Amino acid sequence: MKWPIRLLSVLFVALLINSCVPTKKYATLEKESMRNKRQRDSLKSIVEKDRFLQYDVQRLESQQKKDKAAYAELEERFLALSQNNQELLFRFDQLLAQNKELLATSSDEKLDLTGQLATKQTELDQKERALARLEDDLKAQEQNLQLIREQLQIKEEQLSNVDGQFSNYEQQLQELQEALRQKEEKLLQLRQNVNQALLGFTDSDLTISEKDGKIYVSLSQNLLFASGSDKIDWKGKKAIIQLAQVLKDNPDILVNVEGHTDAVGNASSNWDLSVRRATSVVKVLTGQGLDPKRVTASGRAFYDPIAPNNSAVNKAKNRRTEIILTPKLDQLYDIINQ
Repeated sequence: MKWPIRLLSVLFVALLINSCVPTKKYATLEKESMRNKRQRDSLKSIVEKDRFLQYDVQRLESQQKKDKAAYAELEERFLALSQNNQELLFRFDQLLAQNKELLATSSDEKLDLTGQLATKQTELDQKERALARLEDDLKAQEQNLQLIREQLQIKEEQLSNVDGQFSNYEQQLQELQEALRQKEEKLLQLRQNVNQALLGFTDSDLTISEKDGKIYVSLSQNLLFASGSDKIDWKGKKAIIQLAQVLKDNPDILVNVEGHTDAVGNASSNWDLSVRRATSVVKVLTGQGLDPKRVTASGRAFYDPIAPNNSAVNKAKNRRTEIILTPKLDQLYDIINQ
């Protein structure tokens, strides 16, 4: 870097000399100066380039040092990898030898394992088929379950309807029980009234009993009729009239008069006699104002005895007229048919 300073010094001296020389010399010097200037500019450019070249050289030297360090590191790593590769190759050779030894010594085990594998495969196939059957069964059961659910839903709907009907039945049952209670109360009151109306008669003349929800007033032949006759005696007529008064006060009571005889005589005459006696009693009842629509007359002859016809006492029991008092069941039928 010293030669540019020297060049400037020479130029400065030349300028001093130029001030003292003639014009021709001055022109020559000026040309020389111009040439020197061009050389100077050229030198500057060279110096500048040289400076960049020196920078590049320094950068390249630094990069070269880095490359050398990296190369040394790579070389070290290469040596380590080569060593590891040698060790791996050695271990691979060992494993290969062991594998050959195992292959040579395990042929029987291989055959045994192959047999076991075949057995397991067969078992697996059987299990797969069984599983397929189970899946089919499960699908069928699911379908059946769905069908059962649908049927259950229908049953629930039906049960709901039944519950509604059951509620109606319960209400009807309560109404029926109440009607039965009222009937029993009326029947009890009727029996008490009949007992009161016929209080003056003995048990040999008449009896009063209750059976199957009906009241039976049984009048003996001695109270009502002479033997073989259908004309009512005055004492018996009195009992019938007193009974008629009670029945008139109970318009919901039906009256069935049944005539009965003993087994003496033939069936035809006994039929006729039992019917005539029942009709005679009905005439007295209706003559007292009892509605004829409520009264029925029937004869049973000797076909419904209350005692064997094997003695005079038993025959006397069978010669009877029964007045059967039955409550009307219209209210009960209406409740049942609702």
